[in-house]
Amino acid sequence: MFIILGADGKEYGPVHTGAVAAWIREGRASLQTKARLSSETKWQTLGDFAEFGLRPGAPAPASLPPPVADAPVAANMVAAAAPASRWLRLPAAMIDGLLKTLCYLPITVPLCRAMFSQALAGEQRSFAEITTLTNQIVSDHFMQAAPWFALLAALQLGLLATRAQSVGKLLLKLRIVSEPDGAPAGVGRVIFLRSCVPFVIEQIPGISILFWVVDSCFIFRSDHRCLHDLIAGTKVVPS
Repeated sequence: MFIILGADGKEYGPVHTGAVAAWIREGRASLQTKARLSSETKWQTLGDFAEFGLRPGAPAPASLPPPVADAPVAANMVAAAAPASRWLRLPAAMIDGLLKTLCYLPITVPLCRAMFSQALAGEQRSFAEITTLTNQIVSDHFMQAAPWFALLAALQLGLLATRAQSVGKLLLKLRIVSEPDGAPAGVGRVIFLRSCVPFVIEQIPGISILFWVVDSCFIFRSDHRCLHDLIAGTKVVPS
């Protein structure tokens, strides 16, 4: 793990090798940026570390990339570490929820139509009868909704796997990263732990609503991490 010294004189980190290498590729840091191992006190440049292409004391190769300004380092690290605003995460979740709701239209439209027609006719149904009617309409129209769900699932899973973003997060410029180092979260965290595990929990009768409420309320933590973020070890940050 590395501690990075920003141009403002402040220390940032600890962050692992992969995150630092990504910052170098993105121009957020250079081989001349001051850094040290989190377990040591001696400051060196990133180019002095073997992890970034040079061994301590080795001569610099002629192909060493040109240095970039250190000034953006601190600002970008702060931005990468800061959690995304609740007021951005909410509309992002609403966009994803709206897309899911649209997929239900082949089922909800005939269901609402049947309910309204019975209400206008003055018919009063018991809970058991309403449940039977709902199950029948879902069974009759499920195949019309299935292609839309498959298309949305493919789109969302593709974005999550390649960009760590859902459609809503992509539109509002948010992304999912690992906590606490801000490194790319990876498919295992983003899809299986952050998406699939909560989905399975939400299918358990009697627990689904409670889980949804608790998960949503966790956004009011100081780090803005929901329960599914804690399960996956992730956080949402500005992209």
